[in-house]
Amino acid sequence: MTPKERVIFGERIRNRRNTLNLSQEHIAEKAGIGIRFYQALERGEKGVSLNTLISLSKALNFSIDYLLLGDSSYSLKNPMVDILNDLSQQQRDDALTILQIYANACKK
Repeated sequence: MTPKERVIFGERIRNRRNTLNLSQEHIAEKAGIGIRFYQALERGEKGVSLNTLISLSKALNFSIDYLLLGDSSYSLKNPMVDILNDLSQQQRDDALTILQIYANACKK
């Protein structure tokens, strides 16, 4: 990753973590990495190995392609893709939060 790509990657994991309302400590622990390393990832100071990328993807419940490329269309193979692609990142995060609330309500 270039320095610029590391910063963008860090922004994506931070935005996702914030959307989930989780702490850095929680994600680091869930991904099996140290908190200082995770913080450096969010700041774009460190690169990520494939194993760590996979662990972060699982911990954040987000696709690897989105974390790396910022394009959710690779992993979303349904009619919602066109709608999501027209939204800003914040709007996508909000839509995900709304969908999670709805899904949880349906389980009751």
